Amino acid sequence: MSTAIGAGTAPAPTAAPPAAHRRRDTTRWDVQGLRAFAVLAVVVYHLWPRALPGGFVGVDVFFVISGYLITGHLLREQVATGRIALARFWARRAKRLLPGAFLTIAATGAAVLAVVPSALWSQYGRELIASTVYVQNWELAASAVDYLDAENKPSPFQHFWSLSVEEQFYIALPVLLILLTAALRRRLAPATTARLLLGSVAVLSFAWSLHQTATSPDVAYFSTATRAWEFALGGLAATLTLPRARTTRARAVRLATATVGAVALVVSLAVIHPSTPFPGVAAVLPVVGATLLVTFGASTVFESIGALRPVAFTGRVSYALYLWHWPFVVIVPIVLGHAMNDLTKAAVLVVAYGIAAVTTVFVEEPLRFSRWVAALRPRRVAVLGVVGSLVVVALGASTLAAVHVQEQQAAASTQHVRSGAVRCFGAAAAIGTAKPCTDPALADIRVPAPAAAAKDDPNKLACWNTVFRVCALGKTTGYTKRFVALGDSHNNALIGAYDELGREQGWRIDLSGSGGCYLTTARQDAPDDATTNACTEWKHQAIAYVQEHRSELAGVLVTHSSSLRQVEPPAGESQADATVQGMVDAWQQAAGDRLPVIAIRDNPVAREDVILCVSRMSGATDDSCDRPRADALTPTDHSAEAVAAFRAAGGRATLVDFTDLYCTEYVCPPVIGGVLVYRDSSHVTRTWAATLVPYLARAVESTVAAR
Repeated sequence: MSTAIGAGTAPAPTAAPPAAHRRRDTTRWDVQGLRAFAVLAVVVYHLWPRALPGGFVGVDVFFVISGYLITGHLLREQVATGRIALARFWARRAKRLLPGAFLTIAATGAAVLAVVPSALWSQYGRELIASTVYVQNWELAASAVDYLDAENKPSPFQHFWSLSVEEQFYIALPVLLILLTAALRRRLAPATTARLLLGSVAVLSFAWSLHQTATSPDVAYFSTATRAWEFALGGLAATLTLPRARTTRARAVRLATATVGAVALVVSLAVIHPSTPFPGVAAVLPVVGATLLVTFGASTVFESIGALRPVAFTGRVSYALYLWHWPFVVIVPIVLGHAMNDLTKAAVLVVAYGIAAVTTVFVEEPLRFSRWVAALRPRRVAVLGVVGSLVVVALGASTLAAVHVQEQQAAASTQHVRSGAVRCFGAAAAIGTAKPCTDPALADIRVPAPAAAAKDDPNKLACWNTVFRVCALGKTTGYTKRFVALGDSHNNALIGAYDELGREQGWRIDLSGSGGCYLTTARQDAPDDATTNACTEWKHQAIAYVQEHRSELAGVLVTHSSSLRQVEPPAGESQADATVQGMVDAWQQAAGDRLPVIAIRDNPVAREDVILCVSRMSGATDDSCDRPRADALTPTDHSAEAVAAFRAAGGRATLVDFTDLYCTEYVCPPVIGGVLVYRDSSHVTRTWAATLVPYLARAVESTVAAR
């Protein structure tokens, strides 16, 4: 939380007297106490989310404090000197923030290389680099909407998103103040100019926050544009000069207003939950509460609370505590191989606090207040910052390079085994059939490498959108038959197989995929109305497309995830019946009784940590990561029942069930015939899908032939 967290002292308003307990000290101890409150809220939430469901709003409190402090610093400089020295301002920020941030990132990166399975190195390496250059919020926003990254797990660098937002604020605010001052030709006082700027930012940003929280909540959470109003409110508070509280009534009003702010903060911890659309309207409660406290908290009991030694010291180390606690939250469970219990969480809290205290007292503050650092000119600070960034970025680049080497080795292994020199590769192992195939040469082969599994995805942007559109696979000209494949991400996971199938058979396969959306007329659950409406529109267009091209098509291929975005049944109807009827209705509208529907049963669902589990294997593949068949096969697919009902209604349909290629009688392994089946807990790899092609070809040919 950079300046907001443990960033040193916060000067008291010039109109207010010094705090009684520190007559010569201008430190705003109420703000220091607010820092302590905010960082503890965040840390406790990360460790015990059920105990403090709204603890993540501590980040919003930090944003308000940052807006208040930085605006105050800039205004005082502008009043005293008539200008804002950009280079000197940014140099001060770098001296304060970079040592602690770089130390944490470097130590965490080293820990990742030492104890974290290589399956996570690619994601962690990218986020390490993004955190170092303070664009982590945009990296996470992109991952939130990127199909390829949708299954990413929290990384030990994820908390740098808020620091990135703050750094972007530090860059933008002084520049905008300078530009606006120049545009107005200094006609307004600095405080008035700042009010004009920050007021406009607050209104526009809040309006955008409401819109984007409703339409793209994942992006809204990390976006600088949706958070700017929080800084702006804190900045507006810094432009106010409160009169001295000379009377008992005035002091009572100030205390009462600050208390309202404190109550709003405490209430927000309880009434706001992770499921609450955020930041949006919900963020008003903690943001306004924090703004009231920084505005009216001086010379009240909140200063006395903030000056208490434990509170003051926690505020002092809050920046370091925020930096250090989250890597432990992510890495410790990976090392243990299971979730932390309360005792382990308490130990993490103590250790993180201890490291925060040590690094603050013996690293950050000695550097910050040393004469050598103070004497550094902005140009030299910039050079040192760039050098430090490059050193830390090199650590992230090394993880990406290691992943690249694994990818190359896995690709070479795949090419070798697919050349025909090795039998029983992938689905050809037929592990659940009467005649399974085994080849000792595949005992210690696992391709793709777990570190490269996430990238072993054939999906294409041209085939994937909330707006219906098709991409052509296989033989796109001179084809003998034409099919259409429709469904969600599980359908798109088969793109490589469809493409190879089409090329081998001389077929064209048109494909369209939409996130969590498949060919059904039933309503599916969704995080918001916008997603539901987009899915409904996609379904209508998919049905219309099949109807329009009935005379040209030989069949319709459908599949969908059985574990995500399930059907919402109408009142009085079971979910199973609603799921079956939704598919049958859609098939009847699209294919009628003329086109055959080829329904591919969904793949089994692996254990949540499947990639990490496989990446820990060495030597021959074992059964430590297998999942019981009964657990892996979710009961909500209902493709078989839909096929039977569609046939009974006069339609043509075939069920393609590859379960016996995925599972034995008892378990569903993640590695079959030397192939890593899954790239996450739900989606299959391109390599595995390619081994299904012979079986898919036979199923489609037999369906089309049975006229």
